[in-house]
Amino acid sequence: MKFKCEIDKINTLKKGMKITLAISEDNTFEVMKNIYNFLDKPITIEMLIDEKEQLERLRWITNEQRRKIFALIKDIAKHTGEEKENLREKVTQSFIQATGHEPFSLSDCSKELATDFIEYLIMLAFQVGVPLSENPIEGMDDDSIERYLKLCIRQRKCCVCGRDAEIHHVDTIGMGRDRTKVDDTGYRKMALCRAHHMEYHQIGQEDFENRYHVYGV
Repeated sequence: MKFKCEIDKINTLKKGMKITLAISEDNTFEVMKNIYNFLDKPITIEMLIDEKEQLERLRWITNEQRRKIFALIKDIAKHTGEEKENLREKVTQSFIQATGHEPFSLSDCSKELATDFIEYLIMLAFQVGVPLSENPIEGMDDDSIERYLKLCIRQRKCCVCGRDAEIHHVDTIGMGRDRTKVDDTGYRKMALCRAHHMEYHQIGQEDFENRYHVYGV
């Protein structure tokens, strides 16, 4: 018997393991009709990933993206005094108007749209001066991280906490040179608030980057 399912729960026992499978409604009748033929008999199970469905799922919003969106909305709502649900509707509509995206749902929108929405919310938080409760970089993919770090530099906001920042040059300009007159286009840099800038120098580049998962761009 062969059918599609998902692993719902895994329990480790003293001897072996118990795996609970979630079977779709489309397959339930067929499984129920045949499952009793396998009771009390030794069986071999082969687990295979449905590659086509997995590739399709990778296109859609992730749980981490959804969680990050709600966390950002919560931070903005707390700072502005707006009720969270009303704020979510307002910022969703303003995002649609600003970007030209079609109306969407956070339950099944694309991963790309979710990335754009997160960046929009972070920009909004920067503009309003919202202190962020967590490092926005957590859970981002590599492309999103680089976009976020560059956004922080443009907006002069700390890439760790979102507070007002100064530019830290990862590639040092050199002693005795006037930083206001040096073209630093080719230098790696990051935006850090005073507290995180001091921490960077206290613990060093490697430990700081490992702790906060940020780097110079």
